[in-house]
Amino acid sequence: MQLYKNRSLEVGKKVRAYFNLHTNLFSVVSMEGKHKGKVVAHGNGIIIADAEFKVNKAGQLKVRKAKRKSVHAYVDGIFSGLTDETLNKQAYYNPYLTDYFIDWASKENVFKAKAVVLKDKRVTYL
Repeated sequence: MQLYKNRSLEVGKKVRAYFNLHTNLFSVVSMEGKHKGKVVAHGNGIIIADAEFKVNKAGQLKVRKAKRKSVHAYVDGIFSGLTDETLNKQAYYNPYLTDYFIDWASKENVFKAKAVVLKDKRVTYL
């Protein structure tokens, strides 16, 4: 994991993460403390506990209308460290085809998870 602009990221802090198309890594935004609302790190194998999958509807409509990607889908939760492992379920989001994050196997909407691992452009969860 690469800290961004010498900012810090501590286990147990509230974060928001999304896939960054420019870095090909997941970006982590602090949701509390000194750097609230700012990117604090870029990385792979990020573990987020008590996770919520969120899609900003206005951003989704903008993407669909302009046919140009922008950040509007996130995983919010508690930063719990890093791993090389993935979890047994996989979720995905495609702004052109889905309204929410979707379970890869069941095709059902996914809104919450006990744990999420963001690794290699994939979202795996429990």
